[in-house]
Amino acid sequence: MALRQVGNYRLDRLLGVGGMGEVYQAYDTQRDRFVALKLLPEVFSGDQEYLKRFQRESHVAARLREPHVIPIHDFGEINGQLFIDMRLVDGADIRTMLDEKGPIAPQRAVNLLGQVAQALDAAHADQLVHRDIKPSNILVTANDFVYVVDFGIARPMGGRQTSLTITGTTIGTLDYMAPERFSGRDVDGRADIYSLACLLHECLTAQPPFEGKDLPSLMYAHLATSPPAASSLIASLPPAMDAVIARGMAKDPADRFPTAGALTAAAQEALQAEATSPAVALAAAPVPPAAPLPQATVVDRPGAVTPPLYPAPPVTESVPYTPRESANGDSPDGPGSGLLQGDPPPSRPARESGWRRRGMLVLTGAVAAGVVIALVVNFARPKTSGPTKTGNAAATSSAPTGAPSKSGTPASVAASADVPTLAAKIPVGKTPSYVQVAPNGKFAYITNQNADVVTVLNTSTRQISGVITIPQGPPQFVSFSPDSRTAYVSVYNNSDSVHLIVFIDTATSTVKSTVQADNDRPGPSTASPDGKYLYVPNHNMTMGANANVIDVISTSTKQVSGHIAVPMNPHWLAFGAGGHYLYSTDHMSGEVTVLNAHDNSIVKEIQVGDSPHGEAISPDGSRLAVTSFSGNVVSLIDTATDKVIAKIPTGKNPQTDAYAPDGRHLYTANNQDNTVTVIDTAHNKVTAEIPTGKAPSSIAVLPNGKQAYVTNEADGTLDVLDLTQ
Repeated sequence: MALRQVGNYRLDRLLGVGGMGEVYQAYDTQRDRFVALKLLPEVFSGDQEYLKRFQRESHVAARLREPHVIPIHDFGEINGQLFIDMRLVDGADIRTMLDEKGPIAPQRAVNLLGQVAQALDAAHADQLVHRDIKPSNILVTANDFVYVVDFGIARPMGGRQTSLTITGTTIGTLDYMAPERFSGRDVDGRADIYSLACLLHECLTAQPPFEGKDLPSLMYAHLATSPPAASSLIASLPPAMDAVIARGMAKDPADRFPTAGALTAAAQEALQAEATSPAVALAAAPVPPAAPLPQATVVDRPGAVTPPLYPAPPVTESVPYTPRESANGDSPDGPGSGLLQGDPPPSRPARESGWRRRGMLVLTGAVAAGVVIALVVNFARPKTSGPTKTGNAAATSSAPTGAPSKSGTPASVAASADVPTLAAKIPVGKTPSYVQVAPNGKFAYITNQNADVVTVLNTSTRQISGVITIPQGPPQFVSFSPDSRTAYVSVYNNSDSVHLIVFIDTATSTVKSTVQADNDRPGPSTASPDGKYLYVPNHNMTMGANANVIDVISTSTKQVSGHIAVPMNPHWLAFGAGGHYLYSTDHMSGEVTVLNAHDNSIVKEIQVGDSPHGEAISPDGSRLAVTSFSGNVVSLIDTATDKVIAKIPTGKNPQTDAYAPDGRHLYTANNQDNTVTVIDTAHNKVTAEIPTGKAPSSIAVLPNGKQAYVTNEADGTLDVLDLTQ
């Protein structure tokens, strides 16, 4: 039930309350979208100091373009009340994560804060200081993409602490406040670096560095006391991490790291120095993935709770698929139609966020706590013919970080350019048809159909580091387990007499086992985010008994444990953010099928037009990009509403696509005109057509966003594209 109407905003749910106002989940009836609406207290609408602060807040946040900063859509005044319209994001703040789960795994903590550092360094380069870095202001999505919220108390560098306050109130949160904040000295970006070091300590230990019971003791600790050694609280932490935190929290700003990125890079090095590196043939053993965020419970009816993600699917016989009408009758317009208009989506309830206020004081004329605004909403999907769908992000494309570090775990992401350049052309053998980069970014596998081999590329040296013979037959496609330790190669021949999934140990480059696929032509497989199941579409374009199914293979037993009947000719598979939903492009049906990964049931069928082929999920999970092989377009689907929101022309016969990890660009490999199309995702427009070798058949991007690889099937080469600005 909506709370009330404010101008063109329908207030659906109160999300948070802070010193600078209230934040609601709201529906913008004018622009047909859900937003996070911040309403400032009416009592201050006529206060010139407050108004000055509000205007500064809005301009500060609106001019920041770093993807890890929550964007502002609009701001102004409605009926005498000031407001800020912001993007609504699905996730959990670090405060909630720490309260519910305790310390964050060190590698994951450093990866998350590395993204915070990117936002801070961008703000500092723009001469802005956040001034309230703390756990509740760091929002983490289901795929570990970070947003820094509440830049509303940001201020220009160089201003003294006492300026621009409301009735003498100083804004900030005591647990993370730099010493210069208490002493009236000039404040610059190094105050944020101090707070980031405090946050690093708390992420690793679940305790802030200082826990004074009153204001004087906390002030004294920040001004005169060294932080406790994190390694003394968590035995597994390397002592080198203590030195990183101590430097980040140095009392004199001149003694701290010069940038936030330098702090998180030093933390990464501290972890790497402690790690061991087992000997492997082609690459170091990948680091196991960090523990996932807790998944939200999906409730289909009162008292009914879905089972955990990825229960063992029951063994079933393949059954004919019965077409059904799309739940909302979606039908996209023709190529280049742009944004499609539809009915306003219904209100979606949000889950409780679990926020709690911590270490926050408001003192007139002294030190005060900052605004707590956590833009956390877990959407509940309106009922359709399938189960309730929840957990989709309602945001424009942004990126997770992902530069491979020495340990193989992403640390930072390069900004992608509008016009990539050809950096190298590498001979990789006969008919290279498909390339996939391992999740750790260290190596890529390239299938060579006519040679019956998989070529291994070392991504750091751009050298071929090995060739793996596939004696079972021609390798067609390849995917990886989430930890990069296993490669899954789809093998089939034209007579359909061979149809296997080959498991390869990536550390030794040896075939571990094979699984007889039930479908005739196992297409590009994808592993569930927990690595327990492998989903394999039937790439066969006939009407055989197993033509329209997806095999579900248990990676532990290496047996087919079930089938999923879908519309005709499933080609590509992709999991959405959080792993709740699986998307299948059904080539002959002109549809994308949305599957509930809890029970493998069909949630929705989305009409996308001619011959949907490859697909890619945006880094933030809010968009699914689907290539139309014969239509020469890429369709963008909003994963929150399952609507086609744009169709963008590409080169001829786009076969596969991939997003830049920063989310700013989308790439399609166009098989018949020897190009890669580059699309600006902010404006849904083509920025470049990059020439490639002959018959480009696939494209894959490094997790750090620096390079993309394109297989040229007709001339035996791999193009290396430099994606950076």
